[in-house]
Amino acid sequence: MTAPLIGITAGHSKNKHGLPQIHLIRTYVDSTIKAGGVPVIIPSELHDQAWQLLYEKLDGIILSGGADMDPATFGGEPHPTVYGMDHERDALEISLSRQVVEDEKPFLAICRGFQVLNVALGGTLYTHIDDHFDNKIQHDTNRERPRDYLAHEIKVEEGTKLSEILGSPILSVNSWHHQGVKDIPPQLKVTAHSPDGLVEAMEIPEHPYAIAVQWHPEWMSEDPAMNALFESFVEASKK
Repeated sequence: MTAPLIGITAGHSKNKHGLPQIHLIRTYVDSTIKAGGVPVIIPSELHDQAWQLLYEKLDGIILSGGADMDPATFGGEPHPTVYGMDHERDALEISLSRQVVEDEKPFLAICRGFQVLNVALGGTLYTHIDDHFDNKIQHDTNRERPRDYLAHEIKVEEGTKLSEILGSPILSVNSWHHQGVKDIPPQLKVTAHSPDGLVEAMEIPEHPYAIAVQWHPEWMSEDPAMNALFESFVEASKK
């Protein structure tokens, strides 16, 4: 069987010379290839007709991590910790999220993508988690730590597609976010929490493959459970 084409959303940044560039951390590409998929980068510059043309050729979608969503997209208040807002990316990913849900196309949403999906379906975010939780768990890990640093445990709900894939009710994960999901829309089922109660994973039960996680599995390439997550997504995209 032909390897599935996996679209991966991307953001923006500037190189050391100050020149604009499309930004996607390579580990998304590496994990997709390792799992048997063929990665295709989706730039946020595409207008509706253009991204839909590309979308039709893709077998699965990864909503990747990145900078913060604009609080205006979810009715949030401005906050000094909000960084890297990208209105082109917000608009494309919100539209793309709604499309994959409607079309029942396999998708995996990671970190920012996890939050975008929640907002796209009518949910809200905590603009800054530390303002609402007791700070015993540091969700926004110190940048001096390696990206695979295991920041805290999560508890995965039994009987979910995620639990079937990961194979364990308790897992340790990395954590690189200061925003988090707050109000969850009815379409999404919560499938994992951190010990402080913050939602760490969601899925759409009726969808062939719709899984969203707050952590970064692409940075945990030595973990069999995280490899299984990518492999299950790519396998679903073949169908």
